[in-house]
Amino acid sequence: MHKRHTFHILFALLVFGVTGCTEDEQFLEDNIRVDVQEQPSDSDAPQQRASNLAPNDATLFRMGDWSVVEQLVKANSGKVVVIDIWSTYCAPCMQEFPRLIELQEKHGDAIKCVSFNINYAGLPDQTPESDIEFIEPFLKKHGDSVEHIVSTVTDEAIYEELGIYAIPAVLIYDTEGTLVHKVLEENAYESTVSPSVNKMLNPTNNQGESDES
Repeated sequence: MHKRHTFHILFALLVFGVTGCTEDEQFLEDNIRVDVQEQPSDSDAPQQRASNLAPNDATLFRMGDWSVVEQLVKANSGKVVVIDIWSTYCAPCMQEFPRLIELQEKHGDAIKCVSFNINYAGLPDQTPESDIEFIEPFLKKHGDSVEHIVSTVTDEAIYEELGIYAIPAVLIYDTEGTLVHKVLEENAYESTVSPSVNKMLNPTNNQGESDES
């Protein structure tokens, strides 16, 4: 639309606004204007939803990128650290998730188990917080005996950074903070993760067993 036409339209609207409303209509218009101003805008809605979630979620999980995991590994020097990378879009991940909890309960302070959710895919209109409504109930179901992190970077970025191509994925770090196992398979805890952790925590016993066989 050309600027000249725009000016004429704006002038007509101005004249109508001054002469075209009755007193009752003006009162109604003023009330509507006040009501609209009191309503949150669409742009504020995600922030308000995030703030509403914060008090309940703060003790259950935290948001972060892979550097948060690296800090946890360093902070738990002397322990075996197990990182389970999962998503609510991955059925095998959710089926295996209780094994992570069981592993922590079995070995106690000797290990540190962490879940790292990668639901965030960077889709249009998606934010790292978009899937909290799906993630939070699942985590609540399994409790806070392990530490939960929800990724603030996309799943593809995590795949590239870790050199993995799919999930379920479980990373195991030894007591010196070195990545020693990268397990990319279903039913991983029974077949690989639990036996590996047992061997790392009891190297003498396992050596004795192999000598006897």
